[in-house]
Amino acid sequence: MFKAIDDLARRRRSPKKKNQLRLLKDYVLKRFEMLDYRTALARGWDIGSGPTEAMCKTLTLRRKRPGMKWDADHAAAMMNLLAMSESNQHRQWWAMQARAA
Repeated sequence: MFKAIDDLARRRRSPKKKNQLRLLKDYVLKRFEMLDYRTALARGWDIGSGPTEAMCKTLTLRRKRPGMKWDADHAAAMMNLLAMSESNQHRQWWAMQARAA
């Protein structure tokens, strides 16, 4: 994958395009462990965006009840709390907060 990006960058003259390819390579390098699809599949993890998109829709619908109004800061905080609860990460997070206090 990185060889393909490097090869493409060598064939480009535009500094802007070369820079964009460098940024792409840096982005992928920082997240490379997230691209290990074989291991993720072997562990039974979802690798597609469908489950994530469905959960986003479900979570936002739960926040939009009649008469409820949220400003951006509070809505984001509520979504984070709900997402942690739905993913069973809330106990870990609260334990980490207790240790930090």
